[in-house]
Amino acid sequence: MKLMPSCYEVQTDLTEYAEGALPLTRKLGIWIHLLLCHVCAGFLRGLRALPGVAKVSLAPPDKAPEAAARALAEVQAALRKNQTH
Repeated sequence: MKLMPSCYEVQTDLTEYAEGALPLTRKLGIWIHLLLCHVCAGFLRGLRALPGVAKVSLAPPDKAPEAAARALAEVQAALRKNQTH
């Protein structure tokens, strides 16, 4: 990789860059590229945001939505009704 890597080269190495797993010369080239290229810098921001987004989106909701609670109540009522017949 040359000192100023291409967008393809930067995007290929962004995960390792974010994790600090690249050699110093490669990190420096990517850092310079990111200063000059808003597209690749945006990719890096998105990559760094992923863990937080995943944590929030995978967290269970505080309360079941009203529609889900009603549906569950209807299923439970139908099961109780079937048990009495």
